[in-house]
Amino acid sequence: MAHFKLNEDDDSFLSIPQGGLLVASGTDGAETWIERTKDTTVRVVVSTVAVATADGATLETVIEVAGARAHGTSGPAAAETHLQSIQSVQLVIRPDQRVTFKAYPNPTNARLLKTVVYTHDLA
Repeated sequence: MAHFKLNEDDDSFLSIPQGGLLVASGTDGAETWIERTKDTTVRVVVSTVAVATADGATLETVIEVAGARAHGTSGPAAAETHLQSIQSVQLVIRPDQRVTFKAYPNPTNARLLKTVVYTHDLA
């Protein structure tokens, strides 16, 4: 039987670095926007953990910004395997901009345990 709980490795994988700002935590991801008062490079990150419910399971993380799509995938994996996937993008946000984005997991034959979306200002 699969272990449908986060383990220490999962907790470490999902941790937000110092200076990061939590946008969402749960299983769904987030759809929101970013604004800054000065030119700022912002990293948007989505990381997620799931358990494979069947052989061949995959876990994809996706970030959509301005019609573009970036994604990372873990798997295929055997049943009962913990899957971890992360994706990030860097955006330059101008003071007169509101940049919308969507960050979410896309599991196949896997049960989501937790998804974390955060931003981190780099400059």
